[in-house]
Amino acid sequence: MAVGRFTKPIQLAPGVGILDFHCGDEIVDAWVERHSATARKRGTAVVYVTYCEGSVAGFYTLSTHSVARADVDGGWLSRNAPDQIPAVLLGMMGVDEKYKGLGLGAQLLRDAILNSMKIAELAGARALVVDPTGDDAASFYRHFGFSEIKGTSRMAIRL
Repeated sequence: MAVGRFTKPIQLAPGVGILDFHCGDEIVDAWVERHSATARKRGTAVVYVTYCEGSVAGFYTLSTHSVARADVDGGWLSRNAPDQIPAVLLGMMGVDEKYKGLGLGAQLLRDAILNSMKIAELAGARALVVDPTGDDAASFYRHFGFSEIKGTSRMAIRL
């Protein structure tokens, strides 16, 4: 399956969930099953999905967020920042097992970063923050320029 066959990520409408999706990460798969349909209705996240031949190939979520400066052990994120550092949270991201290894994860991350930059221009945000679900996820984000937030298990990239 060619990478070019993936649609551009689009927002799921409120109340619409992701069906028949399995990325192999228990945390992500459980979130998709339990929360993908209600996240936007509850105001907790906007879900972006990309399709391939009618099925969801991958997704990510964005939410407004803040990081307590007191929780960060120095570094660029906390330097000259208010007590609550404005950020965007990349809450969940996954690629269905059928489409792994085709570059879709990188495409989704690029779209998430671009959308986060738009949010930062409109409302102010210093970073895109992620909570990796394990070592493989942390390695993926590190490969694309994310760094550990000192004193936490989180990672971030400047916006």
